[in-house]
Amino acid sequence: MFQIFIKIFGFITLLTFFVACSVELDMVDEKPVEVQQVPPEDILGINDVLKRWQEGFEIGDIDTYIDTYWSEGFRYVSDMGTEGDKTDDLEFDDIREERDSATKVFSQFQDIKIELTMPPVITINDEYTQAEVRNHYQIQGYVADGEAFEGEYTGWFAEGDNVYMFEKRDGEWRITEWHDEALHAEEIQIENNQLLPIVWSTLK
Repeated sequence: MFQIFIKIFGFITLLTFFVACSVELDMVDEKPVEVQQVPPEDILGINDVLKRWQEGFEIGDIDTYIDTYWSEGFRYVSDMGTEGDKTDDLEFDDIREERDSATKVFSQFQDIKIELTMPPVITINDEYTQAEVRNHYQIQGYVADGEAFEGEYTGWFAEGDNVYMFEKRDGEWRITEWHDEALHAEEIQIENNQLLPIVWSTLK
């Protein structure tokens, strides 16, 4: 009986391995791509953009932050922490809206801190001109001294997954699409032991 169990277990393990190896990775727009080895220079270029994205946001430098995007073809999508519910999704394709939104955040918060998982997960296309880049984020900020949100909240905490679509144009990588797969407020509070309140209206 034990030998039969071992054989069955071995077969299931082998089958699971082959199934896992056959799964194709999808880009954000659900177009299948082959898994390619990302050249070191492209990894460096993409990571440099992410570094500037983070730094620009943390110090409130709107020009540095916006410069990490391509304005042509730009798109932002957020599920607002309600995965599966499309009715409250936020989406726009005008880089000026992202600039206005970021400027609003920078003016409302001080001491913004962002943690991104490194290295990001990068999937690149055959031509090495487009890449899907994924990482996990935690972001925390405080309102200006002497101010508070309704309910006397003085801080903001958000967490989720970033899914970026990068494009390489004339040898330069920048972000064309940003999909913000945010965690719901209850998920964040459970995972982070009731950290700071989440104030979604201040984000976008």
